[in-house]
Amino acid sequence: MWADSVDAANALLDAVTYPIAEATRVLTAVAEGDLSQRIEQYDGHRPVRGELRRLGRTVNRVTGQLALFTSEVTRAGREEDTETERPPQPHTSLRGLSGSWRDAAEAVNRMVSDLRETTRAKEWLESNLTRLAALMQGRRDIRDVAEMIMRELPPLVSAQYGALYLSGDLAARPEAAGGPRGAGADGRAPAFPPVPAAPAAPTVPAARREQGGPPRLSYVAGYGTSAFEQDARLVPGAPGQGLVAQVAAQKRRLLLTDVPTGYLPIASGLGSAPPACVVILPLMYQDRVLGVLELASFSPFSDIHLAFFDQFMHTMGVALHTIRANTELSEKAALLAASSEYKTQFLANMSHELRTPLNSLLVLARLLADNESGNLSDEEVRFAQTIHRSGTDLLQLINDVLDLSTVEAGRMEVRPQRLALLKLLTYVHDTARPLALSRGLGFTVDVADTVPRELYSDERRIQQVLRNLLSNAFKFTSEGRVELRVTAAEVAGQGAVAFTVSDTGIGIAPERLARIFEAFQQGDRSTHRTYGGTGLGLSISQEIATLLGGRITVESAQDEGSTFTFTVPAALPEGGGLPDPVVNGVLGRAVRGDRPAEAGNGAGDGPRGGSGGGPGERGVASLAPWQQGRASEVLSGVRVLVVDDDIRNVFALTHVLGRVGMSVRYAENGREGIETLVADPAVDLVLMDIMMPELDGYEAIRTLRADPRFAHLPVVALTAQAMPGDDEQSLTSGASAYVPKPVDIDRLLGTVLALLDPHSSTERR
Repeated sequence: MWADSVDAANALLDAVTYPIAEATRVLTAVAEGDLSQRIEQYDGHRPVRGELRRLGRTVNRVTGQLALFTSEVTRAGREEDTETERPPQPHTSLRGLSGSWRDAAEAVNRMVSDLRETTRAKEWLESNLTRLAALMQGRRDIRDVAEMIMRELPPLVSAQYGALYLSGDLAARPEAAGGPRGAGADGRAPAFPPVPAAPAAPTVPAARREQGGPPRLSYVAGYGTSAFEQDARLVPGAPGQGLVAQVAAQKRRLLLTDVPTGYLPIASGLGSAPPACVVILPLMYQDRVLGVLELASFSPFSDIHLAFFDQFMHTMGVALHTIRANTELSEKAALLAASSEYKTQFLANMSHELRTPLNSLLVLARLLADNESGNLSDEEVRFAQTIHRSGTDLLQLINDVLDLSTVEAGRMEVRPQRLALLKLLTYVHDTARPLALSRGLGFTVDVADTVPRELYSDERRIQQVLRNLLSNAFKFTSEGRVELRVTAAEVAGQGAVAFTVSDTGIGIAPERLARIFEAFQQGDRSTHRTYGGTGLGLSISQEIATLLGGRITVESAQDEGSTFTFTVPAALPEGGGLPDPVVNGVLGRAVRGDRPAEAGNGAGDGPRGGSGGGPGERGVASLAPWQQGRASEVLSGVRVLVVDDDIRNVFALTHVLGRVGMSVRYAENGREGIETLVADPAVDLVLMDIMMPELDGYEAIRTLRADPRFAHLPVVALTAQAMPGDDEQSLTSGASAYVPKPVDIDRLLGTVLALLDPHSSTERR
């Protein structure tokens, strides 16, 4: 019995402790995140009964509900990560859940839906902001942007009415002309009856627009309305001027809900009704109101719409500011271009008017100085030579002014070519040596052995700079010497040549060195009074040096002379590399000069920093070389037609050409010149002026070239305008050659000789 009692007690204890142990095991697994465990309802011998069975079932149900809830939430989260464009649906299943578990699942569903809506709203906002910003990008017309916005924005936010107002300086742009436009793309008023003007948009007469007052607003574009005229203006912040003005004054968005009956209706062909919601937005850039946008809708604007408005008004403000800034820059650039073009044309015309009388003055002075008949005394010949030199100086001044204008306009051309250094320095030596002899000054050209034999640059521009530097050196040196040293150098890491001009002249005070490169400036006022001049030469030379990729530097001391160094790259970038350095000892000896005998008074005749077209006092060459030898044989008997509307030039050219044996006929304009040739084609050469009435030289030349009889007739274009590009234009028109006025007689005769006898040498001086 006792054994049976012990067995019964043990069985009872097992029946009591087994469910508790199972519950402990399952709850421990739940605590560790394992929701798959369940309480077994059979202890291995017999099923659990009574309260213990109910305890097991309850624990299993709790664990099952928790497992189901957890799996549904996990699945919903995973599906949300991979959600595509499907309609929003609850993500967790409510089947099998009850009580708080069901409430929690429903809360999860709401959270997922809200998250999805927020994500989609964010994507909508960002994508549409980006799209509208892209549509505005690159546009230059304020009104074009305004109309585009009023086409795109209202439908995007479900608005049926819209009006865009811009500040006066934006709305009044010339490119915005053409009047406001409503819903129609062609700018015409809609087909439905006119919508009455909103009370918020009264006009302000021009007389009431006060300078410096609050910014004015004008209607420029709309959607669903053409209510306002283009010039209707609003005064922001003024009493009684409505909510649009108030928004512009306060610079804050205004939202109107529950719009009363009788408010401005939204109309269509079928009817009209007042809006349910109105929003008014300031368009701003850096706290400045550029405009105001007003939208109305039958339905309230959502929170995402309002968030979109807040961001878009800044985006559009930036776009409007950018367009305005670009427009202002374009207008300024156009004004500058027009001013530059006007200035260039003015200078071209002035050049023509100055060169025309100067041409006859120089030609006739040359004839007088030549004194072929011997009727003039020595003093009268010197008078003629002085007139010729003065006219040549005036011509150089005209050229300098034109050069300065060309530089300022950024139109000075560089024409690089292969240039032998020996040729360049020989030209410089031959040009400067006569002046050194006349002034009793020493002049040498020294060349370092490592200087490149060849340059790739603009020969004419380098000559111009060197002429100016040498001219200034001789002008301001009364005794001593002038020296030109040529050495190898470096500019911006590439090989270069340095031309150093040193003199023993009056020098320049250190405090005045900087200003000598400024146009119309001198070393000092006393120098200007003593030597005269304009001070253009060094200014132009510095610009040319910069254009060639080089520079000009100066060192000087009062009464001790000056040293100017012109450094220029041995090869311009398009030159394709630098020439190889060579030993130039022979070159140096070839161009060195010796100290001349004492001659002349050494007085300077121009300013330090002045013009420098050719150095120094120039003698007037005789016509004798053209009256003998091969030149005389070719030129004698040549029949020339001079076409020029200025009788002074015809008179001067007739006498010069007659002196070398040529016979001259003339015509007063291009039309008369063509008629003369057609009537009597026995002409060997035509000298054609360009600027003439009725038919200018360009058209006359083209007409001649179109006639087979005159297709190969030598035609030399003469022009007193002499602006950059005139030579190319003359040659393009069909001219055989181009000679600027005032005419250099030797250049003209050399050109004629080359055309009539190409094998003759044109070097007559």
